[in-house]
Amino acid sequence: MIAKILDKMKSISPWHFVWISIVFSELITLCLSLVQGYLWWGGVTREMLVIGAVDAMVVPLIVASVVIYFIKHTAELIKINERLEEANRKLHELDRMKTDFISVVSHELRTPLTTIKAFAELIIMKPAMPQQRKANLLSSINNETDRLCRLISDLLDLTRIEEGAVKWRIGEVSLEDLVLSSIASLEPLFEHRRLHVTTAFGNPLSRISGDHDRLVQVVTNILSNAVKFTQAGGTIHVAVRQETAPLAQIVVEISDTGMGIPAGDIELIFERFQRSGDHLTSSIEGTGLGLAIARQIVEYHGGKIWATSTHGKGSVFTFTLPLGGLGAQEA
Repeated sequence: MIAKILDKMKSISPWHFVWISIVFSELITLCLSLVQGYLWWGGVTREMLVIGAVDAMVVPLIVASVVIYFIKHTAELIKINERLEEANRKLHELDRMKTDFISVVSHELRTPLTTIKAFAELIIMKPAMPQQRKANLLSSINNETDRLCRLISDLLDLTRIEEGAVKWRIGEVSLEDLVLSSIASLEPLFEHRRLHVTTAFGNPLSRISGDHDRLVQVVTNILSNAVKFTQAGGTIHVAVRQETAPLAQIVVEISDTGMGIPAGDIELIFERFQRSGDHLTSSIEGTGLGLAIARQIVEYHGGKIWATSTHGKGSVFTFTLPLGGLGAQEA
């Protein structure tokens, strides 16, 4: 019986509990007053009973109602003020992010445009320059134009994915074939940097349901980062395995022997225009969008992506893809 009463009391709101407490305390006060009247005065008249009831019940309940009303509304005002402060903080954060975004995009656009304009003006001003010199300048202009195209393409890709405007082509995908084709497409970069690329594939590897081209983009973006941040003569290793517990999934690990990532930057590198170190002064080219795009693609497929690193010794980028079709990871 007592346990049931206690359970019911747990479901009572604090304000109802206050009301019940007041009613019981005033009833006890009234009863004590009646007992006092019988003991001291030998009885209680109707007038005394009415006055005692009013004094013990009505007046305290009116006062309690006013007090509870103000306390309750004060608490609500405090909560509203806290929500407004949180909304204001988020607006300031969004404004700061917008400013940073404009600053970084402006820098990324200005750098290649400055080079293109300077070299084009040089060719116009000196039409009689040696052909080899002119060819070098035109090659630089072409490279910077490609850089601009990559930036705009990455921005459009990321925007379309976040807005859900991408047309996904879902089909059966072999991760082994996908990784090998991604490595083959970057072979000239590996040779230029004299990097050793090794692979390890678990056996067997089931096919997954996904967009082949977008998943190639994930692997290519991670490999391209590894190339940029790994010194000449270093090693890049790609390992693919299948797991059954805790989830049926494919796990892809891409490790390198590069410069590594400081601990404070690990959580930032998957955000837009974020790279390890000072983005605006870094001598390593890149838009800072590759990993942000990779995360969006992996998460669309129901997987996860993360990185671990030892600064100065290399990094490991890992992503998972569920075997049960899109959304299986959440299930």
